[in-house]
Amino acid sequence: MSSYRNAGHAGRLVIIPRLREAFAELHVAAPPTHAIPILLAQADPPVELFRINEIGGDKGERDVFNFPFLFHRDGRPWVEANSYLLSLVQHKHNNSRPTDDARRRASRLLDYLMFCEANSINWLDFSGKRPSHRPTFRYYRHLLNKGGKGPAVVNQYTGVVYEFYKFVSEKWHPIDLSRVDNVKQIKLMLQTATGTRTMSVEKRGQTRPVPRKSPVPIGFVRDDGEDLRPLTNQQLSEMLQVIEADDWSMQERMILLTALMTGARKQSVLTLRVRHLRAFTETNLQNDGTYLVYAGPDTGIDTKFDKPQVLRFPRQLAADLTLWAKSPLAKKRRWMFLQAMERDFSELPPLDEEDLYLFMSDQGNCYYMAEDDPRYPVVKSRPTGQVTETIKRKLTKHVSKKFPTSFTYHWLRATYAYQLYQHLIPLMKNGSLQPGEEISYIQTRLHHADRETTENYLKLFSMHSDKLAAQESYENRLFKFSGYEDLILGGADA
Repeated sequence: MSSYRNAGHAGRLVIIPRLREAFAELHVAAPPTHAIPILLAQADPPVELFRINEIGGDKGERDVFNFPFLFHRDGRPWVEANSYLLSLVQHKHNNSRPTDDARRRASRLLDYLMFCEANSINWLDFSGKRPSHRPTFRYYRHLLNKGGKGPAVVNQYTGVVYEFYKFVSEKWHPIDLSRVDNVKQIKLMLQTATGTRTMSVEKRGQTRPVPRKSPVPIGFVRDDGEDLRPLTNQQLSEMLQVIEADDWSMQERMILLTALMTGARKQSVLTLRVRHLRAFTETNLQNDGTYLVYAGPDTGIDTKFDKPQVLRFPRQLAADLTLWAKSPLAKKRRWMFLQAMERDFSELPPLDEEDLYLFMSDQGNCYYMAEDDPRYPVVKSRPTGQVTETIKRKLTKHVSKKFPTSFTYHWLRATYAYQLYQHLIPLMKNGSLQPGEEISYIQTRLHHADRETTENYLKLFSMHSDKLAAQESYENRLFKFSGYEDLILGGADA
C-alpha cells in the first residue's frame, strides 16, 4: 500500500516509522520511583537516563507509528512544529492514535515554513506595524495570489498555521495572537430536535467565503452528505441479470447484494468478519426472515461516524455469505492474509481466523481496513473500499444505455430503502400501518438520527407512488424481506 509523496518536501518532512514509548518521561538526575534506566543513544561516553513509561496500555500500544518530523532548510529540526505535531496525538486513546491528521498538518506547516524561508521571513517576527508586513498575513496573500487552491483549501492551510501559533504562544514563545490573525468570537444559534442552543465560534480574518452547499439534484436524496438515487425496478432487474454472468465472481455479487439487501454502507459491508456469520442461526432468525448483526463500536464492523447499528441480513443472503466463507477460494485468501501478517507484522498480536475479513482481494488483503485491525495505527495508507469503484466500472461496461451512468455503490443504500417503501405501500393502503409509521420503520432500518433525512427519502419515493404496484402477499402487519425473490423487479415502475 503506497501513499502520496510531495517531492518538494523530500528531506524536509520525514516519516518516522515508529516512536517507541513516545510519551514516556525522561529524567537525567536522581531516578524516580519505578523508573527504568536506559542509555542515551550514540552518546560517547555512555550517558544514563531514567524513563517512566506512559500510564496504560501494553508494550507497543504506547508507541506512535508513522510520525511526521519537520526540518528547517539548514537541516535543524523544527522543534516547535514537531512538538505541536506530537501534541496532536498525545492525549488520544491508544486505539485512536493514527497520525493521518498530524501528517496532513505537517505538510501544511512545511509549506508555510518554506514560504517564509523563500522570502527571508522570520516566522516568529510579528513586529510589523501593518498586518501586511507580518508572516501569516503575507502567507495568506500568497495563497490567494498563487491560485490553484479553492476557498476551503486556503482556509484549511491558514487554519493549521493559526492553530500552530496558538500552541507556540502557550508552550514556547510569547506571541500576541492578535497579531497573527484577526479573530472574532461570534455566537451562533442552532435549531435542534430538542430546541435551540447557542455556541461560540472563532471567526478568523484569514479565510475566504466558502460556497454554500449545492442544492440536492432533482431525483436524488442527500444522506449524510452523499447524494443518492435509488435504482428503478427495471434498472435493478438489469443489474441483477448482469451480475449473474459467468465473468462475475461470487464475491463481487456478494459485495453488491449485501449492500442491496441490508442498506449497509461500504465500510460496513467490507469489514464483515467470519465470526459475524455465527449470527446466522435458527434461534436468531426474526419473524421477517432476517438475522440481526450488530455493527459499530466494539463489534468489528465499521459504521459511518461510529454509530451503533443493527443490520438485518435476509435468510438467502446469509446462506450465500456462509457458502462463500466456506469456499476454497475464500479460505485460500484468508490463509494468504495470515501468512502476510506473520511475515510483515510479526510484532503485532496474531489474529484468529474468525476475526478475518469475509471479503478479501486475490492478494489476500482486506478491501477496507477496520479501525480495530491491529495494523490500523501502523500502516500509512489504508484501503478504503476502492473495490466498489472497480465493481461499478465493471458493471457499467455491461449494462444498457438506459442504466444511469452516474450510478455509484452507495446508490444501493437508497435502492434498499426504495424496496422497503414499496413493500410498505399495501400496508399503508389497507390501514395496517398508520400515517408516519412507515417513516419510523425506514428510519430504523437506515439508522437515520434525523427523521427529516428519512422524510426526504419518502418525498422522493412518493413522486412515483402512482406507478408502484404491490407484488407480494402480506400477513397482517408483517412482510417478508428474506431473499432476493422479495425484490420488486421488472416493469412496476415502467
